[in-house]
Amino acid sequence: MSDAFGRIIAEQGLDVPAVVARLHAAGSGRYRGRADIETGNALARLIVWIAGFPAPGRGVDFEIATTPQGEGHIWARRFGASKTRSYLTYDSTRGCAVEHFGPIAIRMGLRMRAEVLTVAVLGASFLGLPLPRLLTPQSAACEFETPDGGFGFDISASLPLVGLLIRYQGSFDVPALR
Repeated sequence: MSDAFGRIIAEQGLDVPAVVARLHAAGSGRYRGRADIETGNALARLIVWIAGFPAPGRGVDFEIATTPQGEGHIWARRFGASKTRSYLTYDSTRGCAVEHFGPIAIRMGLRMRAEVLTVAVLGASFLGLPLPRLLTPQSAACEFETPDGGFGFDISASLPLVGLLIRYQGSFDVPALR
């Protein structure tokens, strides 16, 4: 069962790298690699900490597990000892992915730029109420194939008036589907 990104990739006919297609088509899996993590100013670090994301670090052990649940997938990320979970669903009405971090929901769209799958924030809500642009996280997230054939990621989030909240980048292997 494809995750929400896999559904968008299929519906839009996006020509994504094979490793990106495998991850989003797998439905479930556990992947390990390393990540570099940056955070912004003191306010940004507080927001990141409250959201359960890790402190800055280089070469941090990284693990992501995806598990189907209901109409979506749980995405459990571990950065060293720090853990964060989200629930990713597909909104068929809007044709977008929605990632839920507790009471916050972030709508995302996908597009290909060269050989890179980019993820754009389309909007956000808190407890179902739309957030104004001033409180909506912005992202420069992307997924790609690394030179050695691994799954590369570069995920960032920022807020107007606050700046960079978090950026984590790294890679992991995604075995071929059986």
